[in-house]
Amino acid sequence: MLFPLFGKILEEKKDYCSIHLGIDNSTLDYEQTGNLNYLNDYIFSEIEKNRVSFGIGGYLEKRNIYQKGEHFSSHRNIHLAIDIWGAVDTPIYMPLDATIHSFKYNDLAYDYGATIIAKHQENGETFYTLYGHLSLNSLQNLEQGKKVKAGTCFASIGNWQENGGWPPHLHFQKIYDLQNMEGDYIGVCEEKDIDFYQKNCPNPISLIGIQEA
Repeated sequence: MLFPLFGKILEEKKDYCSIHLGIDNSTLDYEQTGNLNYLNDYIFSEIEKNRVSFGIGGYLEKRNIYQKGEHFSSHRNIHLAIDIWGAVDTPIYMPLDATIHSFKYNDLAYDYGATIIAKHQENGETFYTLYGHLSLNSLQNLEQGKKVKAGTCFASIGNWQENGGWPPHLHFQKIYDLQNMEGDYIGVCEEKDIDFYQKNCPNPISLIGIQEA
């Protein structure tokens, strides 16, 4: 049974608005989008303007906000997950019964920060979910193979000092083949590789507990 990532609040109250950071968003100042302070102000002004708690969006968006990150190549610009922007320490609930596959503190600037990957088996299908930009506290008392029931609060949104320097949010990604990676997986790909990654990392919207972002 699916349990919404942020409890019933998104599903019942629709306490969110769409946030799009793609190159087709004419309201963004693209000279500033690599500036994370500008990005933070833009995102949370949109949330405040809409009088909601979260901003959601970003799957397969073509973005130009990654070029300052040393671990991004200049050609990586297609976002493979959904971002859920919200307050630091917002609790995150496991959407499906899971086993902790791996976890890691990816501590480079513009990286994931604290990261958890969970393994799921649902309706005969095996897949993984990746949770990036978490609080460091989310990694406490974890171990590979630990069972986590759906609906368990297992993590929280991290602050910029521990989440790679980003405005606070959850990077939520569905993955079929981890390609032998642990505690990390590519979240932004090059356009030339989009066919592979779109199949390997399909839109995870159905696992969030809402219909659309």
